[in-house]
Amino acid sequence: MPAPETPNLSPGLTLVEELALLALDEKTGEELDLPLNALGYGLAGAIILDLSLAGRIDTDLHQLAVINPAPTGDPLPDLWLAHFHAAPELRTVMFWLREMALRQEEIYQTAVDRLVRRGILRREEKRLLWVFSSSRYPTIDDAERIEVRARLSRLILGSDLPAPRDAILLSLIHGCRLSEHLFAGLDLEARKHRLETLASTDLVGREVSVATVASLDVLSRALSELPGSF
Repeated sequence: MPAPETPNLSPGLTLVEELALLALDEKTGEELDLPLNALGYGLAGAIILDLSLAGRIDTDLHQLAVINPAPTGDPLPDLWLAHFHAAPELRTVMFWLREMALRQEEIYQTAVDRLVRRGILRREEKRLLWVFSSSRYPTIDDAERIEVRARLSRLILGSDLPAPRDAILLSLIHGCRLSEHLFAGLDLEARKHRLETLASTDLVGREVSVATVASLDVLSRALSELPGSF
């Protein structure tokens, strides 16, 4: 029997905002150490899926197509909806993931700024050598992160079918290698098949995973070609 839809703790939180929140260390407020480009692909996938859930685009193995070009009213996905609609020809999901990942910092910063305005995070500037500074985002209200972790942990450990949005979010989390951080207390090796089965139910999430693996392969080859000494 299909699982009932689980209401979101923060109904206004988009997938891209949710993923950006989960990509922050809950203690330090700094970005988690993820593989090269992984978060960029994940955030790109989240925007695509936010537009899909809003009924603006449709995706399959071969193409991403705009089915309703009307803006959603949210500037971040609407920017990309306009790009998709203006493209001279239909492109694959993988093509757009790679294009969007090039603007990872812009997408990430927009999502984090929203979380600050919502009162979920606060911004702290950290000085480096009195010249450069970096930002970190300690959590003010951790209810969303706790609720998501608990809900998805029960899903991984259990045998129920996931609600559609849970399947989408889990697929993105697994695809950009966030699962090792988010579910650090679980024996993921023992539940590996269950996790991978759940994560494979969404096409965009699967493409995020493929893109992340490909990026890691490129990095591995580049490192293997470095001279042994300098």
